[in-house]
Amino acid sequence: MLSKRMRTLLGIALLPFLATSLAAQQAAPKMDKTRAARAECFRQANAAAQSQVGIASANPAAAAEGNAIGADTYYACIRKAGLRR
Repeated sequence: MLSKRMRTLLGIALLPFLATSLAAQQAAPKMDKTRAARAECFRQANAAAQSQVGIASANPAAAAEGNAIGADTYYACIRKAGLRR
């Protein structure tokens, strides 16, 4: 069995690790919400680009326009969600 002094020293040594792991666990749900919001914005951007151009376009100008519309949709969604680029 560990003596009382050794248990106290061990507890003091582990305290910073426990504190940082608790902070990381509390930050994890926020990151999940951020990822979910970005994924939804990406889905909307892809849908907007596909509706403009279609699945595949042989016309480079149409593809560039679809990319621009998709990027614009993505950035608008990100702004609306309150996220940074």
